[in-house]
Amino acid sequence: STQSTWGSFQVSMATSFPKLPGYVPIHDCTKTNWKKVSHVKLEEVKNPKNAPVPMYALPRKPEPEVPAPKDPKSLSYSQSVFKNPTGEDIREKFEPTFVKLDKQVLRYFAYFKEHVVESALESYKVRRVVILYYLDDSTIHISEPKQSNSGAPQGVLLKRQMVMKADGSGLKIVPTDIIVGKDITIYGKSFHVYDCDEYTREFCANVKQPQPEAEECPSDSFDKKPQKDIKVHDRDFVEHFLGGVRVQSQKQFLDHDRKVLRFFAKCEDFPYVIHYFLSDDTIEVLEIHFSNDGCHPYPQLLKRQKMLKQVEGMFQPGQTPLVREYFTEADFYPDKNWEAYSRSFTIIGVDKFTQEYFETKYSRKFPIGSLDPPKPGAPMALVIPPYNGFGDEKDSLGYVYKLDPKPPKKNFFKYVDNDKVILRYTAKLNTTIPEDIERRFIISYYLADNTVSIYEPLKRNSGVVEGKFLERGRYKNVTGLRAFIEPTDFVVGGNVIINAFSFQVLSADAFTEKWMKENLKQLSSSSILLTFIDYL
Repeated sequence: STQSTWGSFQVSMATSFPKLPGYVPIHDCTKTNWKKVSHVKLEEVKNPKNAPVPMYALPRKPEPEVPAPKDPKSLSYSQSVFKNPTGEDIREKFEPTFVKLDKQVLRYFAYFKEHVVESALESYKVRRVVILYYLDDSTIHISEPKQSNSGAPQGVLLKRQMVMKADGSGLKIVPTDIIVGKDITIYGKSFHVYDCDEYTREFCANVKQPQPEAEECPSDSFDKKPQKDIKVHDRDFVEHFLGGVRVQSQKQFLDHDRKVLRFFAKCEDFPYVIHYFLSDDTIEVLEIHFSNDGCHPYPQLLKRQKMLKQVEGMFQPGQTPLVREYFTEADFYPDKNWEAYSRSFTIIGVDKFTQEYFETKYSRKFPIGSLDPPKPGAPMALVIPPYNGFGDEKDSLGYVYKLDPKPPKKNFFKYVDNDKVILRYTAKLNTTIPEDIERRFIISYYLADNTVSIYEPLKRNSGVVEGKFLERGRYKNVTGLRAFIEPTDFVVGGNVIINAFSFQVLSADAFTEKWMKENLKQLSSSSILLTFIDYL
């Protein structure tokens, strides 16, 4: 009585307060138990207020889940088995309430009317629902059975949870609140209960509140309208009309998954591979490319899809043909060309699986074949272009022999043995120009890498700026079969042509004369050997 008085007082105060957070009294001054409930228990029993679950008088006890008997050889006889001296079942005494009420569910059949606006065919719909009341935690679950072609989203209307009464008392709905022939309001929606199952009637009779007789559920205009049974071919027509290309049978996918027919074909002398997927009747056409075939390496001519036999151009909305014929494996013949999208493919062979498949199912004999690469053309003679003067000639020749050349190899031992060994000569130009007759040059020959550099020293009142005359590099002697300049080309009193300039060697320094005398006997053979090693 105290709880009902406080509930009515709370409702009367709530109506006079503003509808703002904190202005509605929600504190229950009569509550003395403020025990917290763990989230694990809330998830298990779905009881947010930790309200005690009453023990109902069940019409039939749940059948105990007894495990399978063990092998007598595995039993242990080390301890004695004592019976309860009082004679009662020990489980009945210590088993909790939620275990006793486990899997005890009351089922009610109800309906509610939904108004239909802007429709001349019907003014309301009767939507039937099933209300399940779980006794172990006093929760309610409402679901609507699905009805074919109803046009309404059906399924779960209310997830399993504890529901409070609509009178504002703050009390939960109990089994005695659901009565056949009366309405029950759940979250603002009124459900009319018209029947319940046999176990629910036994339970209500056991708690001294028997349920009335079942009522007849009213019908609407949709129920009165005769339902046409859609046949298989009609359903397939509707799916194709709506643009669906789904597999007609799941059995086809399960039986032919990863089974592919492979055809080797040619079109306009270009090789192709045609794949036919038996799982969903799709086709793809792949391009085959070989090295130096002169074509762009596109992987596919046609991606995997269902192919139409006849393409009549682009259609506007509403002009799509109702009947479409697609290619199947029965359209491939060994003695006929396969026509697809204005292209004619000549089948020249198939693989082993495709040959056995057509021979078993269609009695067609396809030859086994493959696509062989074209024969290579006649090799062309390698023509080395003349040196253009940019960079090192050996480095430039690397791009003639290879597309991705490597740096030329150097004779490391020759470089180490002749490092900083330089032969210097004094020379003049062989010319008749008065300004160049008196010019003098210092020619340096580096034995480490057989390079030559020319330097012009300062001479007063000559009008010529001193400095580098020729960059250090390897140069050819035009008078010596266009071979690279070697130490034997520099003779005192002789002439040498370097980079189109003719020089007369006048003298050599002391180190050069000493080196020439020491290596005079081996100079000719060693120069040939050094040149050979440098070309390796």
